[in-house]
Amino acid sequence: MRLFNPQSRLRGQGIVEFALVLPIFLLLTLGTVELGWLVYSNHTLTNATREGARFAMVHGERSGDVANATTVNEVVVDRAGHLGGNIDSTLVSFSPDAEPGSEVTVQSTYDYQPLVGMMVGVDPMTLTSETTVIVQY
Repeated sequence: MRLFNPQSRLRGQGIVEFALVLPIFLLLTLGTVELGWLVYSNHTLTNATREGARFAMVHGERSGDVANATTVNEVVVDRAGHLGGNIDSTLVSFSPDAEPGSEVTVQSTYDYQPLVGMMVGVDPMTLTSETTVIVQY
């Protein structure tokens, strides 16, 4: 009678290989998801800033409903979707004023907290978006 069964040794080998490959697979999968969330958040912030700048562009001195920092910030937060409540600051500046032909700059910042970073303790990354357009009305 044999003391070692060849079939049980092969099953043990599969478990060891799985234990070696699983962390690498999870790292690649979670890294891909994390990068996707980062790119999505950056794109959402950029789009919200563009929408805020567009709002300021069409609501100049001659429009009758002049845009100010508060109304532009409301547009940015509204267009930011799930990021809206967490946007740290939105700076709106007209150069020199809100007359047609002047420039308006909208700058927004957002602290992106990585999903994996919550478990490991990674600091948030600051995403910034700035859009400059010319006032039309």
